[in-house]
Amino acid sequence: MKKTFQVILFILAAIVSTFSLCEETIKIVTEEYPPYSYSENGKITGIATETVEAVLNDLGNETEIKIYPWARAYKMALNEKNVLIFGLNRTQEREDLFKWVGFITSNSLAFFSLQTRSDIGINSLNDAKKYDVGVIIEDSGAQHLLSKGFTRITPVNSDIQNLTKLLIGRIDLWLTDELNGYYVFKKNGHDPNKFIIKYDFQISSGLYMAFSKNTSDELVEEFRESLDNIKENGTYSKIVQKYKYKTWTSHDLVD
Repeated sequence: MKKTFQVILFILAAIVSTFSLCEETIKIVTEEYPPYSYSENGKITGIATETVEAVLNDLGNETEIKIYPWARAYKMALNEKNVLIFGLNRTQEREDLFKWVGFITSNSLAFFSLQTRSDIGINSLNDAKKYDVGVIIEDSGAQHLLSKGFTRITPVNSDIQNLTKLLIGRIDLWLTDELNGYYVFKKNGHDPNKFIIKYDFQISSGLYMAFSKNTSDELVEEFRESLDNIKENGTYSKIVQKYKYKTWTSHDLVD
């Protein structure tokens, strides 16, 4: 009888634990970073956003995704409990700062300049140190440049600030994701052919979703399993195919 009672208590504890885990409140944050996450017609979309939404659907979780300036989203994920951040480059500097859920997509960083700036020549990352570079506060690109000894960098909160500074000559180069750069040019009414990539490179294995460090391992594992599920059942592949032909290269954007 005693043994039976102990078994019943164990089962009840397991049920309560699972229920609590499912009911655990989380925050999901990202930035305006097309084509990975961005606002369009009042809705947050993008290849990374749709991947996270598919994971939430698989879990039966209805948590709302919020867009913030990157520095704010990043600070929340560093300091608060149960924060899922996505569109996050998995760099060496960040490896131990988060609990990583999984890979979303690859990306590439690029130094953009005005096409007219024939005086700017960059054959290596080191060459870019001679120029004034616009970056986003706490962005992985900014962190990477600082780690490489760059001193002439100007951090701001938004892409449009960097674009404006580039146009009026306040910076020589704008460091951003290649596709994001082309999207910002087009969205703000500028011919992408007015700009040129002086140098491009990769700093990580790609964009990931990750939880804040003080999130339970069980919750992180739930999201990992659901990410694996949508990759195995073909949902993720459909998202990738949808955006494969919706890229923003210079050729795509010229009307």
